[in-house]
Amino acid sequence: MKLFISAIIMILIVALSYLADRKYPQKRIYIIPCGIILLCSVVACTSWITPSNNSPVSEEQRIAILNEQPYFITWYNQHKETINKLDRFCTNYHKIIAEYKNDTISTDETINRLQRLYDESNSFNQTLTDLLPPAELSADNYTLVYEVLEKTRTYSYKINETTRQSIEILIANKNNDVDKKTILNNLNRIYAIEGPIILDINNEVAQVKNNLTIPE
Repeated sequence: MKLFISAIIMILIVALSYLADRKYPQKRIYIIPCGIILLCSVVACTSWITPSNNSPVSEEQRIAILNEQPYFITWYNQHKETINKLDRFCTNYHKIIAEYKNDTISTDETINRLQRLYDESNSFNQTLTDLLPPAELSADNYTLVYEVLEKTRTYSYKINETTRQSIEILIANKNNDVDKKTILNNLNRIYAIEGPIILDINNEVAQVKNNLTIPE
């Protein structure tokens, strides 16, 4: 808008100067304002083209981001270890069930191994209950990290609950002398209902990383 107004003013100056020059040709009135306009145009274009040195964030915001970064990095590295452990629980569960299905291990051995897995995963699940994000995070990042923790707790609970119910099915069906095909169908049904869904925390983590990136 400012550029448009400036252009209009320049045109008016040129037009008036031209008329004055026609009326008083001997005074060369037209040359002086045109020179001034040319000089102003060069200055205006230079300032328009030259990039601004103003930072998109204030110094206070920059310092706050720098102070917050190490707390998130430390937490995130620890949380990746948590996810790896949960993945091992899930992998171990599938391995036990697969070996039982292929008659590699007996029903009793399957129950014993699932029980050990349950005890370990249940103990680990309890450690996640009261976890909170780092208090040093900003309100927005704190909320995002809390959402990650909630998703992780849900994922851990589902692994734990699937293992527990699988043990119950094996014990109940063993005592009732149920055929193996029925037992496997029941195990598949339990996993379909209670089994963990993919732990997708990419969106929340990406948002936090973006919030903690200082714009250039």
